[in-house]
Amino acid sequence: MHQPDYKDRQTGEYIMPWVRLHAIKDYLDMVLILEEFPKIRQTINIVPLLIDQLEDYALNNAHDVHSRLTVTDIAKLTEKDKQYILNHFFDANYPNMILPHESYNTLYEKRYHFNEISVDLFSDQEYSDIMAWFNLAWFDPCWINYYPELKKLYEKETRYTLDDRKQIIDIQRDIIKKIIPTYKKFFDEGKIEISTSPYYHPIIPLLIDITSAKRAVPNIELPGSKYEFIEDAQQHLKKAINKFKDIFGREPNGIWPTEHCVSPKTLKMFSDNDIKWTITDEGVLAKTLKKEFIKDFRGIIEDPYELSNVYSFKTNKKEINVLFRDSVIANLIGFEYGNHDPDAAANDLYERIKTIQSKLVNSPEQNHLITIALDGENCWESYYQDGRPFLSQLYTMLSEDDSLDVCTISEYIEKIKVKKYLDTIYSGSWINRNFQLWVGDPIKNLAWDYLHQTRQDLVKFTSETEYPKGILEQAWNEIYIAQGSDWFWWYGEPNDSGQDDLFDKLFRSHLQSVYDLLEKPVPNYLLIPLEVFIGKPSKNPKDLISPIINGKDDSEDEWVNAGCIEIPSGPMYKADRLFDRIYFGNDHENLYFKFDISNFHLQKSSTDVNTNEIYFYFQNPKNLEFISHISPKTTSETLPQVIKTPFSHELFISFNHGFVLPPILSEATENFLWKVNLAHKIKYYYEDVLEISIPFNDLNVERGQDVHFLILIAKSCVIQEIIPQNQTLVIYRPE
Repeated sequence: MHQPDYKDRQTGEYIMPWVRLHAIKDYLDMVLILEEFPKIRQTINIVPLLIDQLEDYALNNAHDVHSRLTVTDIAKLTEKDKQYILNHFFDANYPNMILPHESYNTLYEKRYHFNEISVDLFSDQEYSDIMAWFNLAWFDPCWINYYPELKKLYEKETRYTLDDRKQIIDIQRDIIKKIIPTYKKFFDEGKIEISTSPYYHPIIPLLIDITSAKRAVPNIELPGSKYEFIEDAQQHLKKAINKFKDIFGREPNGIWPTEHCVSPKTLKMFSDNDIKWTITDEGVLAKTLKKEFIKDFRGIIEDPYELSNVYSFKTNKKEINVLFRDSVIANLIGFEYGNHDPDAAANDLYERIKTIQSKLVNSPEQNHLITIALDGENCWESYYQDGRPFLSQLYTMLSEDDSLDVCTISEYIEKIKVKKYLDTIYSGSWINRNFQLWVGDPIKNLAWDYLHQTRQDLVKFTSETEYPKGILEQAWNEIYIAQGSDWFWWYGEPNDSGQDDLFDKLFRSHLQSVYDLLEKPVPNYLLIPLEVFIGKPSKNPKDLISPIINGKDDSEDEWVNAGCIEIPSGPMYKADRLFDRIYFGNDHENLYFKFDISNFHLQKSSTDVNTNEIYFYFQNPKNLEFISHISPKTTSETLPQVIKTPFSHELFISFNHGFVLPPILSEATENFLWKVNLAHKIKYYYEDVLEISIPFNDLNVERGQDVHFLILIAKSCVIQEIIPQNQTLVIYRPE
């Protein structure tokens, strides 16, 4: 369980609501469900920074922008406030959190029926209802059984008052107050084990030695300033252990390293601080053992023996146990099972576990472990009923199987008799087995340079002037917060939060605070945003084009007047990107697209079980009789405004083991549904490049009209890239 620091130091208010909303949707009910299944014991990791923010909401009546607006009298809302409500109070999973509530869905349809929305189109009562429903939609459904007044609020459906909205926030605060005491109770009773992470969620290997990123990617571009501050990493760990002792009355046995990032020096630091176990990804084990785990077409490992063990890593006279998670199972839960029937998904997972178990029947050891480890909060909104039917079915089957024991990590370590030993460990993370999601991109590197310079200034200032202890602690905490992983995750390519500008503002504000606390002038460069939004055309079309659609990269002249977009790499599955760039243009009759294949081709012999997909979404503003919403899923909590736009046509193209399947064109129809158009005249060809022609007539775009479009790159229906990220592109069909 993890959230970054969302607090604006100038206002004292959280600028994003995700701690509060996940608190009422995920943190507590994930534990309470275990009361129904006494044989299920789990290990739950909670980051200290998240505990701080939960305490702030529970004990200090802290507010985020959303909650403050929710408890504000409508008459006091400014036009800017109302625009904010229209832009941000529908940030929820549409199928599971908006569509089931008729009143909320009606407001949603009204909001996204227009390309440009005026605040005057909504009444004061509608603003009140939007705010009420946004907060109601984020409750886990289980809370209706705990709070009768909450059930009445759901049943009211409309005409919510200020008192109603205040009551909703009060119920949320009551739930938040119960989280940590409940965790402690279950921990003391042995129903769960709790582990922790370095305090502000930094990438420890990079704090210790940023050049460790070169071990996985030798040619990676690193920041100009060398970051090497093991003492900072020690502070994150010691502060986390002390916080854990204060809350739970004992030291933690385990550490979940940020983003499963490990290195030999990281494990040594953990063991030196008497940490008994840690966890990382199977890809790190594969690299450590210098072998790849062979998997079948379903992603089930052929020989699970090595992955199903706990390893001991010795450092000097101490040792630490290391677990390696099954990444396929984690990704299925995180990104795939939510798209399926809960019982079918639970049965599939159970069958996978049994298949792995059957492969271990002749093992010389008595006990083996399947480690399922993933983000405990972000996936559940894509599940029916917030995942409870899925978890209930899964826990039932696991509980009734006497050959399986669902245990905590410490319980398993105490049980095993034979250990496997590692004399080293590969330096990497759960994503692509490297650190490129946090360093290497020019903007990420610039952020590291800013952080390094601010830290150097802090050391310089404090050597020249004596400051009160409290001021120094605050200044150093600002440095530690700025070392958190999330700032670097969202900076640059390839990730986009939909609100990267806010993350940029927060990161720079923490660095600015160091100077403010020490009463030194803030450097001008910290006042300028680092983030440069990607996805805009690097070249707009110069003239009409009419290329031959043959899939061959045989004539640059055909595309010389086309527009061009450079594409970043996708974050989740492959370090190599599928396309380098997209060319686009048109003549009087057709839209044309060319996708340049990158050096990494989808080989026909590929063992990648994920399907690569391109989604095109089109909209003619002059013809919006029927509209619908994008089909693929997103793992981001905050949705870029551009993908909330309703569209009239969807074109879907799928890649599978090097082949391109025929395009599927769909038209929006009644009730926000898609209807397949079998009579389209779209042409495509894929050989050296992928080329596509799409008749304007198939999109109901007449001469003299514009067509707005958006392109999504996805894997197995999960969005990897949004192109562009902040606006639709526009092409004009000539008269």
